[in-house]
Amino acid sequence: MQRPATIESDRLRLVALLPEEIEALISGDVERAGRPAGVVFAHAWPDDPDFRNGLAWHLRALQADPSQVAWRIRVIVERSSNSVVGSINLKGPPSPDGDVEIGWGLMEHRRQRGYALEAAAAVLAWAVRQPGVRSISATVPDDNQPSQRLAARLGLARTGGTRRDLPLWRTGT
Repeated sequence: MQRPATIESDRLRLVALLPEEIEALISGDVERAGRPAGVVFAHAWPDDPDFRNGLAWHLRALQADPSQVAWRIRVIVERSSNSVVGSINLKGPPSPDGDVEIGWGLMEHRRQRGYALEAAAAVLAWAVRQPGVRSISATVPDDNQPSQRLAARLGLARTGGTRRDLPLWRTGT
């Protein structure tokens, strides 16, 4: 499988992970995951249990449809260190109504540097240029004020609806 083009921003590279790299992360082998992607993962990456649990979900989707690789997990790589500092994930290609869901997460010691905003803005700029995309959505828990502020800065607004029992934020493109 060919890796989709890396999305680049001023300080970051957003590298799509291939199924074999996701499998390596699931098994805890960060060196095997990073080598083909040309990135360096922290020893215990990912450190967020929710993201770790989501790896298998993304892997199953890619095994069912390998063409979704550009629409799944991208690691956020700090250019200056070539280190993975988080991930920016789309949760698949556009839905039948044209919606694409985004999620993000940064390692705790890399937060409050503007990386999440920079990465999300770059992925959203890529996504809205793709055929069939009419809106972007995210689910943001009520107790996650930093992600709510980020969603608002990205132009998403809370809808009053929910998805997977979480508040739904959305914008049209």
